[in-house]
Amino acid sequence: MTDKPKVAISFSGGRTSAVMTKLLVNELLIQDSHEVYIQFANTGCEHPATLEFVRACQEHFNWPVHWLEAKVNPEKGKGIRHTEVDYETASREGEPFRAVVEKYGIFNRTSPACTARLKTEVFNSFLQSKGFVFGKKVDHRTAIGIRFDEAERMSSRKDEFRLWYPLIDHKITKRDVALEIKKWGFDLQIPHDAFGNCTWCWKKTLRKHLTLAQQDPSVFDFPRDMEREFGHVKGDTAAAKEGRRYWFKDYMTADQIVELSKTKDFTPYEDDLWDHAKEVPFDADLDAGGGACDSGACDVYGELD
Repeated sequence: MTDKPKVAISFSGGRTSAVMTKLLVNELLIQDSHEVYIQFANTGCEHPATLEFVRACQEHFNWPVHWLEAKVNPEKGKGIRHTEVDYETASREGEPFRAVVEKYGIFNRTSPACTARLKTEVFNSFLQSKGFVFGKKVDHRTAIGIRFDEAERMSSRKDEFRLWYPLIDHKITKRDVALEIKKWGFDLQIPHDAFGNCTWCWKKTLRKHLTLAQQDPSVFDFPRDMEREFGHVKGDTAAAKEGRRYWFKDYMTADQIVELSKTKDFTPYEDDLWDHAKEVPFDADLDAGGGACDSGACDVYGELD
């Protein structure tokens, strides 16, 4: 522990947060002016390319990234803690996510706490182990990777939680991120933004889900298994229908999305904005209701509002 100002960097494993991390490492860590921790929370459902990208950043820039996963105590009243892993030992079959769903039930638009359980609480547990203080006397800033062109995603409680948006301060846009990444010699190898870091995320629009189901139906294997095994958990809440919870909008199941992708006539999602703009006409049924994951990755405090 030191008397230096404290900063926690939330590194999602996406391009935007990688550029933010590089900026802050250069400004704060290398200058040795702050006590800095770089955190990556692995849910076990990250796209494999995300793990590769985190490792590449870590090795190329010599970043001291802490790979963290949720550690779930099934006992009622016991909160989420953290366990530290690395690229080799990181979960790849959804193990942390499964443990969280088994205890808390399936998450959806009326029960949207998956980021809180799998990222925010994990980060907080880790930082508390390093002496960071939370609550009314929070003693650090948390750096969140939100760009200048998506400033509307900032939390309304940013002052209360001392959330910091460095890319907004520096007026860095999606194009700026793309240009910076091109200098690195490596990139995040996810096919396009429909996949994202968390491939099947329930926050995505229906168009993205249908596109994913059409291109790779196996993406929905994990949410399908969770629906079957744990759909009844917390099935007496507003998030449930007929005693069960469902991930997706309008109580759609993973199987229904896959089947709909085979029969519905729709224009697949396409986003080449990292290089140039392509427009797909907006459709209220297909494109409405997207959340933080539609911006590329969950930000750690995206569900506070």
